[in-house]
Amino acid sequence: MQHVVRLCCLLGFLTTSAHALMAPEYYRQARADAPYHLQVAISRVEPPPSGPGACTVDGKIAEIFKDTSAKLTVGAPIRFPIACHRPGDRVLIGGTIWTDVEALMSARYIEVYLVDAGAGLEPALWQSRIIDASSSTPQLPVD
Repeated sequence: MQHVVRLCCLLGFLTTSAHALMAPEYYRQARADAPYHLQVAISRVEPPPSGPGACTVDGKIAEIFKDTSAKLTVGAPIRFPIACHRPGDRVLIGGTIWTDVEALMSARYIEVYLVDAGAGLEPALWQSRIIDASSSTPQLPVD
């Protein structure tokens, strides 16, 4: 019995530490290192069929704060995933920053830090924020 208690305590410790949130400096560094920082006018959001997952966001670039490639232009179409969930979905505890599906589907704008990911772009460590309107200054600054 004592071995069972020790095993349960060990598993609890490993589970807790493996799923701990990342320290804020990791998210800050992801924003600083991201090659793209944009505000996007959302035209369409496609949620996963069920459960938590990736919502596909389609839109047009409204503002460009950083583009190390110099290949993006204001008004150009863009598509990227956002980690999303519905109320009641069980999400893994960890570094993922989850966005509510309904909030994302009703949003008009989103600010996001993006990185190259094979065939497209994806958020740098889930760094995005739904915003009310585009602006000439970032609403999700690096610091």
